[in-house]
Amino acid sequence: MDVQLTQEQRIIKDTVRKFLANEIAPLVEEYETERKIIGKDIFKKLEPYGYAGGLVSEERGGLGLDFLTYCLMVEELSRTWASLRTMVTSSALVTKLLGRMGSEAQREKYLPRLLAMDDLACFALTEPNVGSDTGSVETKAERDGDHYVINGTKTLITGGGLADLVMVYAKVKGSKGLTAFLVHKGESAFEARNIRKMGMHCSSLAELAFVDCRVPVENRLGNEGDGQRIALSGLNEGRVNVTFAVVGLGQAALEASIRYAQERVQFGKTIAHFQLVQEMIVEMALKVDTARLLGMRAASLLDREVQCRREASFAKLYATEAMVEVCNKAIQVHGGYGYTSEFPVERYFRDVRHLTIAEGTTEIQKLLLGREILGVSAFA
Repeated sequence: MDVQLTQEQRIIKDTVRKFLANEIAPLVEEYETERKIIGKDIFKKLEPYGYAGGLVSEERGGLGLDFLTYCLMVEELSRTWASLRTMVTSSALVTKLLGRMGSEAQREKYLPRLLAMDDLACFALTEPNVGSDTGSVETKAERDGDHYVINGTKTLITGGGLADLVMVYAKVKGSKGLTAFLVHKGESAFEARNIRKMGMHCSSLAELAFVDCRVPVENRLGNEGDGQRIALSGLNEGRVNVTFAVVGLGQAALEASIRYAQERVQFGKTIAHFQLVQEMIVEMALKVDTARLLGMRAASLLDREVQCRREASFAKLYATEAMVEVCNKAIQVHGGYGYTSEFPVERYFRDVRHLTIAEGTTEIQKLLLGREILGVSAFA
């Protein structure tokens, strides 16, 4: 596999990094300190760079980027501000699915505002009693003339408190499997409650309550029973997306640790001279590089439309666990200061921890890989 970036990819990566450093990075400290939820004015700043429509084809108004290039953009965004990254890619997931699987009428109705980042979207599958076992979804939908009536609760929904459009998964009465619905808050009322959390303080993580929520039939995505297929269609992409998200955080933690080691003086010299500090930073750099390479391999396979369940799970499993270790070591390099909010590494640790759970927990990845490698399912 060629691990060298193309000239175009390098230009995009450098352009995005400069933009984020100038326009987004100066906002982070104030927002994170005050736990302010990121507003749409900040999302709009990202629109020219393709964060909403990078994976939507050009004929449907997007940029039609290859997946690896988009992942490089995700890494840079996460390196700058993980709270912003998590809501941006959640909205982009729905935008991508709508572009690929939506009807012409649905695309005309919703895509333009999503691509312009005037509207935001979220993906609502998880429920209070449903995590990895998606077949046990309890949210119900019942056909009533030219509407469906949805009742149920979704939880831990990234961006749910800010989203205009929600991709909701429910079981339709009289139909097998899951069905996906596009629920727009401007036409179908539902309630959203933000949940306080350990990290990513400026992103919305919400519980959504649908009580006799009437959704037009034309807002059903695909046919009844297609929901599981739609939800799982981007599973490998989601796992690789998370891989680059954690690599961005790991890269930020590594860079902060290198700066600190080169500046902090103890016993008459910078701590960069100390063998055990060097060992920690070398281990951090090795893990960041390894995680990135695993992500690049999986992303390149996805771009070539090669089946890569194993490679995507390897990347997600290794990267998320390794970057928790990297961010933990970053605190250790900083010593007592690493435990304070005077330096950003404590935030990196809080932010990265969630991603061992998102898009399939570490344990689920191991079970999936066990089935892939051994040919025996632990779920049976």
